[in-house]
Amino acid sequence: MKKIVLLAIACIAGLPVFSQRFMHGIGFTTSIDHTSRGGSIPSFGLTYAIRYNVMETDKMAISVGIPLTAGGSGGSGEGEEMDWYYDADGNIIYYYTGERKDGPVKKFRSMVDIPLIINFNFGSFSSFDNKKAVGFFAGGGFAYHYGPVNVKYKDVNGGTLTDSITQHSFGPVGNIGMRIGLGKKQNGAIEVKGSFMKSLAKRQPDIYGISVLYILPKLGRHGNPIGL
Repeated sequence: MKKIVLLAIACIAGLPVFSQRFMHGIGFTTSIDHTSRGGSIPSFGLTYAIRYNVMETDKMAISVGIPLTAGGSGGSGEGEEMDWYYDADGNIIYYYTGERKDGPVKKFRSMVDIPLIINFNFGSFSSFDNKKAVGFFAGGGFAYHYGPVNVKYKDVNGGTLTDSITQHSFGPVGNIGMRIGLGKKQNGAIEVKGSFMKSLAKRQPDIYGISVLYILPKLGRHGNPIGL
């Protein structure tokens, strides 16, 4: 994880040097953390995606990118049910079960997603020199994810207790998507992407993701977007 963060900082710091091949965008991502024991939990986050084309031709480019996402999941946790049991001294102990009548309590939990992706890009915005209206990309890499999961336990009465926690996860990731250029002067592009991360550990969640980003246009000599 440390190497991924350092690479992201180096790419941002070197923006003036890499401006001809450096591309970035901002938008929103919906992630679903899925485990067999805790079900599927959606999260929503803000994404800042950076990529650098290590190789370019007239029709395609190979890029290394880091789409960073931070957000959260859930709500206030209101409506949580209570249960009780007798302790060794005969006292009644009340506790929250982590459940409501309609399922687990939706408590707020944070989410962070940091993938390192190598993509093959074709058509629109594969590079700044490609003037196609529509483009596609696909690739893969490795990702670190921190997000919400529900862990179910049995209480002392034999009932079900749901513990809403956040958990680290990591593993190989793949993505595929398309880009639609905005205007003949390349005033940016809209990118739609789907992704999947497979956890390397059985008890960690697999991650599904859908992102919608605005890819920023090329910057001119004075920092102004070309074409605007």
